[in-house]
Amino acid sequence: MGDCYVRHEDRIARIFGMYGKFLERHPVKILVISITVNCLLGLGMLRLEVESGAERLYTPVNSQASKDRSFLENIYPSSSEFYAHKETADFAEVLILTKDRGNMLTSTFLDDVTSVDEFVRNSISITQSGTVYKFSDVCAKQSSACVVSGDIVLSSEFKQMMLANNITYPEFNQTSISSLFASPSASNGVLTSAIGLKLTYYLRSSYSEQWEKEFVKTIPNAVVNISELAYSYSDALDNELEENIGGDILFYSLTMTFMMTYACIATSRLNGNCIADRSLLGQAGVLAAVLSILSSFGFVSLIGVKFMSIVGVMPFLIIGIGIDDVFILMSGIADAESIEKSSVSDRISFMMRTSGIAITITSITDFLAFSIGASSVFISVRNFCIYTGVAVLFCYINQITIFSSCIVINEKRIKDNRHCVACWTRTKDKESLQMDGKTGCSLYACAGYPPKDRSDVDSPLEKYPKRLIQFVMKYLVLKIAILVIFAIYLGFSIYGVVHLDQGLSLQNLVTEDSFFYKYSMWRENYFRSEVVMSFNVKTTQTYSSSWTQGIIASILTTAKQDKDIDPSFELNWLTAFKQSALYVDTSESAFITALQTFLTNVPLYASDVVIDSSGPSITSSRFYLKTNNIPSTYDQGQMMLRMREVTANSAIPMIVYSPPFIFFEQFVEILPSTLQTVGIAIVVIIIVTILFMPHPTLIIIVGVTLFTILLGVFGFMFFWDISLSSISMIHLVMTVGFSVDFSAHICHAYLAVDADDRATKVDLSLDRSGGPIFNAAFSTLLGVSILGFANSYIFKTFGKMMFLVIFFGLAHSVLLIPTVLSFIGPLKARKVKPDEKAQLERENSKSSSSPI
Repeated sequence: MGDCYVRHEDRIARIFGMYGKFLERHPVKILVISITVNCLLGLGMLRLEVESGAERLYTPVNSQASKDRSFLENIYPSSSEFYAHKETADFAEVLILTKDRGNMLTSTFLDDVTSVDEFVRNSISITQSGTVYKFSDVCAKQSSACVVSGDIVLSSEFKQMMLANNITYPEFNQTSISSLFASPSASNGVLTSAIGLKLTYYLRSSYSEQWEKEFVKTIPNAVVNISELAYSYSDALDNELEENIGGDILFYSLTMTFMMTYACIATSRLNGNCIADRSLLGQAGVLAAVLSILSSFGFVSLIGVKFMSIVGVMPFLIIGIGIDDVFILMSGIADAESIEKSSVSDRISFMMRTSGIAITITSITDFLAFSIGASSVFISVRNFCIYTGVAVLFCYINQITIFSSCIVINEKRIKDNRHCVACWTRTKDKESLQMDGKTGCSLYACAGYPPKDRSDVDSPLEKYPKRLIQFVMKYLVLKIAILVIFAIYLGFSIYGVVHLDQGLSLQNLVTEDSFFYKYSMWRENYFRSEVVMSFNVKTTQTYSSSWTQGIIASILTTAKQDKDIDPSFELNWLTAFKQSALYVDTSESAFITALQTFLTNVPLYASDVVIDSSGPSITSSRFYLKTNNIPSTYDQGQMMLRMREVTANSAIPMIVYSPPFIFFEQFVEILPSTLQTVGIAIVVIIIVTILFMPHPTLIIIVGVTLFTILLGVFGFMFFWDISLSSISMIHLVMTVGFSVDFSAHICHAYLAVDADDRATKVDLSLDRSGGPIFNAAFSTLLGVSILGFANSYIFKTFGKMMFLVIFFGLAHSVLLIPTVLSFIGPLKARKVKPDEKAQLERENSKSSSSPI
């Protein structure tokens, strides 16, 4: 198997080596062409279009709920009489709570409610074309009166019953009031206490949007005495989400600055060697990654994929990937034979044969992970993965063209003894300059010599971290401690996975100082989450038939037996019609004629029956049930599925629908969609690993490492209060690719080095890839740590998920995998080269004599 791997690797390495030689011959041409292409593609950003809307982005495409909504909208026309349980509308909502969270059933509190209501009706107005519009001019109406949910508490009868301590609950005057009150308590069917109230003002006008904007500006001025307010309106979430993202632009610049500064420091030897210094080379690598961001944005915009706010985290990813590639490539050129003994062409060829393959493996795995994510049913996940997948591909191309060309130019500069900054000037080593009479600053700013081995170019940040790990790998007790720590890690991870929440809480999408955050927290913590659902007969039926009536009654009865359905609530036009004096069932025609008269007299049910007068026949009808309080998003999704099972078993075609079902869809879709996407990505990544590292032991190690890192990310999401949602799913897709990056580097380095025992191979592999892995990880961790101060939930979640995957990936690659390889790592038949073994011994002797 070892010989098989050697032959396979040699074939791949030969291709990369040939490219390296080609690159060495034409670095300037490749550099100019690549930069030009990137800039031209970047012009595509002129066609950048933005996608927004929480429903559009964060709910599944073509979900059952959206199909049902379209079907019902085509069948049931909008009525001039508005009923909140039948259709959606624009709205403005005010939550009024007592300041001390005491009982609201007092005259003083109702005075506050009256004050707020009068303020909304009379003090909030807009002017359009010289005409003033108040709430009464833009409201949705029923029987010529504006519809306000909750205004029943303003009636004289409610006040009388409150003073008599006789407010019936959960219905008052045949109206359900259970969802109106905050933290209600009842005894023997009588409301005894509540801490607040919800008022919802429904709008139906071409000026609704303008009135809503005025509402949110003006409502804080409402005067109350013993209460406080929270408020929202129809498009509040979408508008706040956009402002939320825009407010974090500062963190872009800070993060980029920190990552670029670190890349400069980590690539500088800091020993005054002005020929071997590589700090500017590190900046060139970061610039190549930045250009890939520009070109990918332009290219994806050109093909018509819309930008959305969550794509804003993509540059952090690409900079992190780019810096990882930079350190790996620079480690490869440092491992090549000394420039004094070898040509630039041979050194670049060696770099591409070793490090070029390494970054190819990780780039392919990252690209494929995002390509698979692009098939998601969530538009937010799909568009993000398209943008990021293309950026990963362009970043890889830029690294092997732009940055590698810069490495070639830098190598030729070193070969000619030219200064690292003033590259047109040849310089000498310190002793030669001293002989020329140079002293002080001149020596420090000008002296230098070509590096003889990697110790002349490795910075302290590259040298000492890997020495520490090499030190740890020498002692069995420390390796056993590592295995014990990872066993504990797995225990915590499994616990977190079992308790991980699903669903996206809307308040998490905005900042804590947003009015929508306070509103959402109050809604979630104090008010009941009840859903009114319509059970819709899809096809023409004979409603005068006792069989049809029996089927409908059976379906509703079965549904009300569910634990989450309120058995006391039912809006049923058929039952009401049968109880009226107008009911006739001698024939379908007589039934419909009498029904039309009944619907005219009782407008509450008028839009619940669709009658085809040409028949006459009833082409569709609907009936309403209500859920109990279901605060859990998981339970909401499961309730929806159970109700669909009820209608699916009906003898007549029926569908169940409620507007919140649109958002419930993500609660039932997110887990299977995430598992499917992540599962496929894992399989594809393992296949890529097989192609580049076809050794069973290494394949198993990479596969198990990938699984345990993802297990840790899933599990520690629970401890970091991150639920499984369409937003975190985006980051999970990202973690699949990142999980394999560092482990692939260390495993590839282990197979690439030659030694006759596992301890030496582990030592050599850490010497080659330990520094680049540490620096790539630390630079990314440094950058994303800034996002902990961001206002945006999207940025914060991204920062947390990136921290988890990078930290766990680093720990696996420099601690767990070397430990495992030191016990069961495969060995090659070839012997370690004498010069390489001698170099390692020199490094080890330096390590033992230098402080760690």
